[in-house]
Amino acid sequence: MKQLLVNPYSQTQEWCKDYFPDRSLGMMPVAGRCAAEYFIDLALRCEAGALLLLGPTYNEHLAELLEEYQHGELALDYRKGGGHDTVRHLLEVYAAECGDDCLILHGMLMPKAHTFEELQNSFVPCEDDGSADGIYYYKDGKLLKSNIEFYLIDSLQSYFEVNFQVLNDDFYNLPGYSITDNIHTGTNVVIKNDCHLTGPLVLGDNTFIEAKSVIGTAVIGERALVDKGCAVEHSIIFDRTYVAGNLEIKDKIVTPGRIIDPYTGGVLERNSFSYAFSPIQNRSAWVLRLWEHFIALGLAVAGLVPYLLLMPYYLTHKKSHWCWKLSMDRYPGYWAVLFFRKELVKSHPANEHFVFQMGEIYGLQNTPAQRRIYDYYYHYHCSCFLALQVVLRSLGKRGFATYAERKKS
Repeated sequence: MKQLLVNPYSQTQEWCKDYFPDRSLGMMPVAGRCAAEYFIDLALRCEAGALLLLGPTYNEHLAELLEEYQHGELALDYRKGGGHDTVRHLLEVYAAECGDDCLILHGMLMPKAHTFEELQNSFVPCEDDGSADGIYYYKDGKLLKSNIEFYLIDSLQSYFEVNFQVLNDDFYNLPGYSITDNIHTGTNVVIKNDCHLTGPLVLGDNTFIEAKSVIGTAVIGERALVDKGCAVEHSIIFDRTYVAGNLEIKDKIVTPGRIIDPYTGGVLERNSFSYAFSPIQNRSAWVLRLWEHFIALGLAVAGLVPYLLLMPYYLTHKKSHWCWKLSMDRYPGYWAVLFFRKELVKSHPANEHFVFQMGEIYGLQNTPAQRRIYDYYYHYHCSCFLALQVVLRSLGKRGFATYAERKKS
């Protein structure tokens, strides 16, 4: 086979734009993997020489993602096109790419074929132009259509249900560094004490599961953080998503900004529930503020003489590596904390007036989205000990960072 042509937008698919405006269908996660990865797997299984993925708009993030998934001699081509069209017309428009030997996925679908031979044996002559969603094969001027079953994603509800159908299908390759009791665990996954996990379950890379969490039949994306006492059942947690403590999530899709009910279409925005039980609002908040002022005073006094001595160099070399390693840019912030103009440690994801941020202690290269997750964690768990830990470890991270690490941060 020379070519695999994928036209996922044979229907309007407005649900994707409405609920996930920053993603295209090819970028939607399905059972822990990007949908485009399943198309690549199919192309490799069918020994296709090239894969052409079409979309009504050109998504730069998807293009970058496909560049990362280059596989041997398989050529990946992503371009604007396709849409609500017939298969025969697509073959005419992309005749140069398709040639006389081409497999076509018309619609956002995944075949239930366990072998390529099984798929080949399912084709029968196509009597129409190919307007319906399905799997087609064009060979030597003849258009064939497969009668094999497939998973079809054409709505929010079907997207949700297909995730768990694929999760329970042993044919598809699911992500995970290890598999135990049908729990697919990625690399660098942290699972605290007293957690109860039941499969089928996917835990993406760098996932953090806090103590006393109960999770079963779910898909947890990469770099997600599930806080203490959460109960997650039959749900999808997107990449880089924070799930607040003691929440019960059942039959839901959780993204960084909202909780979505796939059956009713209802949406709960994060701002309406994230800060309802913040420890900053309780009676001990003034103790934490006093503690932050005490730390800021100590840093301001201890760094006064070195800062004054190095000030001439700092004023002319503000962007130098050593000024950055010594955290000289932070020194004025200590006095800003003492005069109530800044927080020492960022305790609210929306606050832009702070000196230290919890995400720094886990890596200088964290993306803004990942740091926001740690902001939520600190918001719920801030304490005198944690504040001191953030300050000391942040200073240490910079102090021992290499020039290469700084450039990437």
